[in-house]
Amino acid sequence: MIMVNESDGIINNNIPILSQLNNNYNVFWLGNSVHATYRSLAYVWTKELTFPVMETPDGYSKEKIQKIAKRYQSEAEKINATRTEKISDQTVIYILSESLANPNRIPGITTSENVLPYIDEIISNTTSGLMKSDGYGGGTANMEYQTLTGLPMYNLSSSMTSLTTEIVPEMTYIPSISDFFKKKNRIAIHLGDAQTYSRINMYDKMNFGQFIAGQNGTMKAKNMVALGHFPSDNSTYSTLLENINFSENQFFSVITYQNHVPWSYDYDKLITVAADQLSNEEIEQLTNYVNLLHQTDIDTKDLLDRLSNIDKKIVVVFYGDHLPGLYPQSLFDTNSQLQYKTDYFIWSNYQTKKMDYPYVNSSDFPAELLEYTNSKVSPYYALLTDVLKYSSVDKKILDEKGKEVADDLKLIEYDLSQGKGYITNYNGFFEMN
Repeated sequence: MIMVNESDGIINNNIPILSQLNNNYNVFWLGNSVHATYRSLAYVWTKELTFPVMETPDGYSKEKIQKIAKRYQSEAEKINATRTEKISDQTVIYILSESLANPNRIPGITTSENVLPYIDEIISNTTSGLMKSDGYGGGTANMEYQTLTGLPMYNLSSSMTSLTTEIVPEMTYIPSISDFFKKKNRIAIHLGDAQTYSRINMYDKMNFGQFIAGQNGTMKAKNMVALGHFPSDNSTYSTLLENINFSENQFFSVITYQNHVPWSYDYDKLITVAADQLSNEEIEQLTNYVNLLHQTDIDTKDLLDRLSNIDKKIVVVFYGDHLPGLYPQSLFDTNSQLQYKTDYFIWSNYQTKKMDYPYVNSSDFPAELLEYTNSKVSPYYALLTDVLKYSSVDKKILDEKGKEVADDLKLIEYDLSQGKGYITNYNGFFEMN
């Protein structure tokens, strides 16, 4: 009952030992083995047994899942009648840009010049907008998981804090947009520790052929240069460019590290910050952050310029995972949702296409990418396409169609994460026929 009565992951502070373990030592991000060491294996087991990942949706049954499979088989056929391409006929690059969120949206913050001039230019010319983050100042791997799988965190129990350590180990099958590519051509890049958030286990389950990491990956990254405390975005982008195969179509999941907390910038600070509600220490941290972010802008321009000159079709899905956790809560008093909105864009080296998706969930990217590239869909991605159009986070009130689509996704997500896995028995639901 102690765990059941928690609120937002916090239990009553008056319970000896257990409240200290639960409330004060959140180390989910370090992975299950470290988590169990800190909090004890018994604690981890107790939490996993006490909280359901999802409540069982109304009407969940084999027959219901079968109906959903047939419905979206038909929907996929309708969508594919007007689409001509295959996503696997190009190279796809997902870039999770650590803590990237334009500070010009934050009330009371003034910078001496635009922090992200090039990214702003890209955003004005291609498909782009704001992405809803599920965390403030953290939760990177949760965004990573959702952008790849299309399975949203908003359907899960609010007690879930780390999807890669709490959900992924229990799943026998994890759908991913990367599935359209050969295993050898699925590559993850992160110049930190691949075991953080149990990332390497997730990518292994997703059948990625390589994980290039600073440590504990399947391959060690070379020539890492720090900017501040962590490997620079330039180092991450260089690693990406070194691994592009001109004769193969590849899928990259790239997670940058440069702008992670704490923020340090030891060079001339080109951009200064003014903020009445911030202390001198907070202004110093913010100044370091915006100058690091400005370097991200410069390096991202250089990366896209280089990709533009490669003679093969390449598409990039670029997004910030969450805001930096350096802003005081008082800055969000008039608009609490601002602390959960980051920037995103979809860019390619062969077209400029501006679709109208100004506000999306991280789990909407697979469907949005397939539409952007005019790629055919499987029934699963037909479902995600309907979610994007009729029931995503930009819809304040769902109509009957939106409610049906939202319920269908919830049933499929439950079936994959907690249910019987009925949907995996329907050949062709996740694959292209």
